[in-house]
Amino acid sequence: MTNSTRKVITPVFRASFVNVFTPRLNEQSGKEEYSIKMIFDKDADLSELKDIIKEAARNKWGDKLPKGLKNPIKDGNTNDLDKYPEDADKWIANAKTTIAPPGVVDCHVQPIIDPKEVYSGCYMRAALTAYAYDKGGGKGVALGLQNLMKVKDGEPLSSRATAESDFSSFAGAAAEEDEDIFG
Repeated sequence: MTNSTRKVITPVFRASFVNVFTPRLNEQSGKEEYSIKMIFDKDADLSELKDIIKEAARNKWGDKLPKGLKNPIKDGNTNDLDKYPEDADKWIANAKTTIAPPGVVDCHVQPIIDPKEVYSGCYMRAALTAYAYDKGGGKGVALGLQNLMKVKDGEPLSSRATAESDFSSFAGAAAEEDEDIFG
């Protein structure tokens, strides 16, 4: 692994697949990871992030970059938009760490301790590094998750309906006796 020599702070992004308080097993590597999917607007200035990605690649391979090098920033339109409609017309990147949980603060730089405050759909910034890898035939650059700042709340990203929407047609209805289906 070859790291970039610096850390950058991202523009604001929408968080998804948030695993920053409790690690999750990466079945490919067999390691416990803290991770987050970052969904950036297409007009977000990702120039510093792109710079550290290039720096990490050059630190590992010099000016002769391997063909098919995997870039951690992807066009969200290439994802399954039926499953992930929030990715449409966005840039997507994942960041992870296996070393320690990232620090997480609010917009007043106060630590966030309650995991429920950081969820898929809220808006954040991240402190990231980049590192090059060459494992199992795959070569690329990945993003190392250092710390996070929650900027503001957002509409939760979930296909799960709320209890209110599931039962709204029963609002105010008196409890009915269930018919004995065995009788």
